[in-house]
Amino acid sequence: MTDSTGGLEAASGAPRIERTFIDDDGTSWRVFEQAFSDYDRRRGMSLIFASDAAVRRVRNYPSHWRELSSGELAALSWTA
Repeated sequence: MTDSTGGLEAASGAPRIERTFIDDDGTSWRVFEQAFSDYDRRRGMSLIFASDAAVRRVRNYPSHWRELSSGELAALSWTA
């Protein structure tokens, strides 16, 4: 199991918090927050899960997502 925190720059110029984890299938995922597109009438943030094969967006997620275990993050990535 691998977890890490990165400091990539977000669009706002602020450091972006990014976690990585490996799910039960051995897939490596990057997880980070991203603002909704300017073209989306909704406002707020999404939690993005990105792997080499897929990208998932979760709009309703807990504020403490950074402290979740790899298993909890994997389960959260499947919520709509």
